Amino acid sequence: MKNALPVLLAALVALIAPRAEAIEISMERGNATSKILVTGPIERGDAERFKAYWAENAYDSWNFIVSLDSPGGNLLEGLEIGRFLRKVEADTEVQRYTPATPDRYAEGLPGAECYSACALAFMGGVERDIPEGGTIGFHQFYGSGGSSADQAMELTQHISALIAGYLRDMGAKPELFELLSGTSPDKMFIPTRDEIAALGIVPQSGFHDFRLMPKDGLIVATAVDERNPGPLEKVYEIETLCWNQLPTINLYAANSKRGLSEEQTIWVAEGGGFNIETEFGTFDYGSENTKLYSSTRLLASLVLDPKVARSVGSGNAWVRVNGGSTASGVFMTGQITAPPGGDPAILASFRDCL
Repeated sequence: MKNALPVLLAALVALIAPRAEAIEISMERGNATSKILVTGPIERGDAERFKAYWAENAYDSWNFIVSLDSPGGNLLEGLEIGRFLRKVEADTEVQRYTPATPDRYAEGLPGAECYSACALAFMGGVERDIPEGGTIGFHQFYGSGGSSADQAMELTQHISALIAGYLRDMGAKPELFELLSGTSPDKMFIPTRDEIAALGIVPQSGFHDFRLMPKDGLIVATAVDERNPGPLEKVYEIETLCWNQLPTINLYAANSKRGLSEEQTIWVAEGGGFNIETEFGTFDYGSENTKLYSSTRLLASLVLDPKVARSVGSGNAWVRVNGGSTASGVFMTGQITAPPGGDPAILASFRDCL
């Protein structure tokens, strides 16, 4: 539609009529972690106000948590705040606080709410938390604008794609957008604690939702955790399989540049090994069950006993690779988070070895 874009953008900006109020921004400064408190409705211009506040105040801490307590407001402002939070790698929480005093820190209070545009801003956090007493809610956007039915339809499709793409980028499950879209603007989808985890509203810890796939004539179970690698940690993907009739766990980096150097594999001959901690006990293995790889995305292959492999597939597990000397810089870990009763994909990948 010729010349429709300016009209659509104007309608998009005017999705929610501005109120007299806007968010209030303050800070509780700590040592390792500082908190930026955001309260009140989110209105036009608040994203720029928040960015300016961040630029002036976000220093002298390793980590920043943005604490949200807002009924919502302008959709685009919420999305822009969320994108900015992800860019600066801030965490988010739904929490309100008592005022700090010279002799004590601010204390958390129950009753914090984060709805609509606030919920979208919340999703921008790298780590996200909704403590007991806090509530988050999602619903359809308030749509208006466009000089014709065709323009209104195009506007609705544009906004829907914008929200769906944003939620995907923030790590939410596709079902969250479906539930959001199915909740009318005058209602609110308030997820339960189980739904908060299942829908990816609060990131689930560890490697989870393993999926079966064919690989080199074998069936493997694999899962990635983009949040696991860090300055010292390398493990991005965990793969389980039955290789040469042996239950095996392969650990991968995100790419070969994040893999091990040849020097980093020397510790294997110096007493290195790994252990597997499961709900049924902790099991230690030496270098004879451990193979490390250099200059490739594959970091390590860990060979297990059938009993231990069954334990890994039957519940939560920790995989820890440790060398004879931590000074080598090689210390790799991965937490497997399983659904109740264990992960069927992992058990299926080990089936021919059990």
